[in-house]
Amino acid sequence: MNTAQQRTPVPPTPPAVRNRLQKGGKPRISRTHKGTVKHKNIRRELSAGGVAVRQERGLWLVALLKTEHRRGKVWVLPKGHVELERKERVDDAAKREVQEEVGILDLVVKQQLGTTQFVFQAEEALVKKTVHYYLMVTQQVALQPQEEEGFIDAGWFPISVAITMLEYDTDQDIVAKAQIILEGKSTRIPKKQKSRRNIRIYS
Repeated sequence: MNTAQQRTPVPPTPPAVRNRLQKGGKPRISRTHKGTVKHKNIRRELSAGGVAVRQERGLWLVALLKTEHRRGKVWVLPKGHVELERKERVDDAAKREVQEEVGILDLVVKQQLGTTQFVFQAEEALVKKTVHYYLMVTQQVALQPQEEEGFIDAGWFPISVAITMLEYDTDQDIVAKAQIILEGKSTRIPKKQKSRRNIRIYS
């Protein structure tokens, strides 16, 4: 037999590895064999927020913020980044964010309500965010939404009403937990009112 026919064929030389950045400096995204998007650049963020409540004539009221969203004007809970660079505690960050965004200075942090996790695509990375929520009590009535953060209104609402007003189902679930603590019951939310945003919530 001809020895040339017995030689193992040499595989072609693979192409040079390309830079991971596309034109414009954006991170390159690859796809698996099943078509699933695999992100090259992932950023993790830690935030904290609060369910600020006060009691009036035996009724528990919750402070909500209104902001502009691609879906329109929506009601949300106050929250923001934990300042890890100055070693800020998570519960202190939650109190600070409520004070800054809603203008409530007289606040007492009572207990943690839960933690939510969600993912969204930023321009430069896929962001995985964790948010810790706390129950806070106040006697302050006046509210001042933080305009520089895009909030256009703030208000006090009965806790059962506030749950149905919130845009995101995780916000609804967090306030429902506060309602169980305060009133021993929670408002049932019809499925058609549930937000389409799929986010995980942990006790």
